[in-house]
Amino acid sequence: KGREFRMRNSITFKKMLLLFCAVATPLFGFSFFLIHRNNAAEESRILSSVQEKTDQTASILASAIEQLYHTASRMAEQSNLRRLADTGDLMSPYDISRNILLLQEQQTSIKNANQYVDNFIIYYEKFGKAYNSAGDGVPSFFEFSPEDYRILTDAYAAGDFLALYDGSLTGIVVPSSKSGFLIRMDFSTDALTKMLTDAFSEYEPYYTLTLFDGRYHLTNLPSSLQEAAEMPSPLTDSSPEVFWQREKLDGQTFYRFSAPLPYGDGFITYLFSRNQLLPNSRFYQSIPLYFFFFALGSCYLFIHGSYSLIQRPIRMLIESFQAINRQNYSIRLPEKQNSDFSYLYREFNHMAGELERLIERDYRQQLLLKKAELKQLQAQINPHFLYNSFFLLRRMIQDELYEEAEKMTDTLGMYFQYITRNSQEQIPLSMEYRHAMLYCEIQQLRFEGRVSILTDPLPAAAKGLLVPKLILQPLLENAFNYGLKNKVENGILRVSVREEGDGLTILVEDNGEELTDSGLAEIQKNLRAATDQNPFLEMTGILNIQRRLCIFSDRKSRLEAERSSLGGLCIRLHLTT
Repeated sequence: KGREFRMRNSITFKKMLLLFCAVATPLFGFSFFLIHRNNAAEESRILSSVQEKTDQTASILASAIEQLYHTASRMAEQSNLRRLADTGDLMSPYDISRNILLLQEQQTSIKNANQYVDNFIIYYEKFGKAYNSAGDGVPSFFEFSPEDYRILTDAYAAGDFLALYDGSLTGIVVPSSKSGFLIRMDFSTDALTKMLTDAFSEYEPYYTLTLFDGRYHLTNLPSSLQEAAEMPSPLTDSSPEVFWQREKLDGQTFYRFSAPLPYGDGFITYLFSRNQLLPNSRFYQSIPLYFFFFALGSCYLFIHGSYSLIQRPIRMLIESFQAINRQNYSIRLPEKQNSDFSYLYREFNHMAGELERLIERDYRQQLLLKKAELKQLQAQINPHFLYNSFFLLRRMIQDELYEEAEKMTDTLGMYFQYITRNSQEQIPLSMEYRHAMLYCEIQQLRFEGRVSILTDPLPAAAKGLLVPKLILQPLLENAFNYGLKNKVENGILRVSVREEGDGLTILVEDNGEELTDSGLAEIQKNLRAATDQNPFLEMTGILNIQRRLCIFSDRKSRLEAERSSLGGLCIRLHLTT
């Protein structure tokens, strides 16, 4: 029997292995494809990043050239330059010297402000003299021949600001008025070299700046590669989709990146060796093979171990956890002796028992806590009106308003009869509404001649609706104490009742003038905090009512605050039927 059992296990294991191979082979193939694609994508990302930097370098250089062109053009249109060229022979030597010094100060400022300017020179054809910017040991002026001036003007006419003069890169600007002078700006070779080098400080590539159909070259290519690396501009050699080219130079593989320049028909070229730009390419190409052998060995060990040790116990555990997820806390696992999972099963059973006991205990505690909170909040509000009533009655007696005091005493008797004889936490809305109307009668005596009270009758369908005790009177009290307290005349308190859908809305409004926008915002904020049971919020007044309504109706009934159409505060009491 033991041999038969081992043979069956062996057959099953072989079947699982064959099934695994049938399923895993396409997955491995797809994984290898993804790895290859990722390697290609990473290589493309690096190459695209280098091309973007190349384009950015060309853009920086083009912007610098354009800035220099605009600077020189603006200076060429200055009146003092034209005046010196047109009327210089009529000026005194002192005026000529002073104007030239001022010009040289401008030239020096422009040179010092721009790293790409090596010298800033103004040529005056009439005088045959050219004036340099100051500094660097350069003479302040030098003389030139008419032939030199003609060469410069011809170079300007044939180009687009950039020109070659005496083998150097130069910018030439002639004023639009043809006033007999021109401006020449020599570019700094050191600054251009630094810009081309700093663009790829993390690498050490070869670079070439080519202008005027190859007549100007700035490069760090060794002489052995310069001839082999010379290639036409990418604007004529490549399609728009090609950003780089791979080529062999002196037996090495290089990546060539080019970007055109809008001036001088030029372009910038960078050459990176493959080992420099993609140092780990060979390793990445071997990753699929390593992954295959690692995955094959790992999956074999996993299948063998999971079948004999884990599969069935794990399935039982999963099913038990799913039962708990369905709120079946009485589920238990059989505890087998001499089993590797016996300890896990025992702890699971202990956890399920404790979870069942704690859930039952916490559920009961939550019910008791809500009842205790409701009683505490209601106890807090019960004496609230009592204090104010005695203060009001005492003031009437002091003012010798005996008839009003007698009438108020009768009304107070009925009012407190509602509070003292009715110990229920939930009462019909009709009784709560009648109690609120008694409070209005009391306040009518207090504010006689100052406040008009307008009330709606309670709909018959809503009279039997159960509500928490004392939820209307504090809203009226709040209106009198804060909205109408300072009203000498024409005060209005309005109580409106509206049936809305499956509920009832009672509005308590006043025309008080004390409510500010910031005060209304603070009331709305506190009402929201009371809804969320903020532990740091003192639960008095309308906040007390908000919290009791949330506990009573599970947040279906609530208070809301807004600006009344009368001008004061409007409190909306929403009750669900």
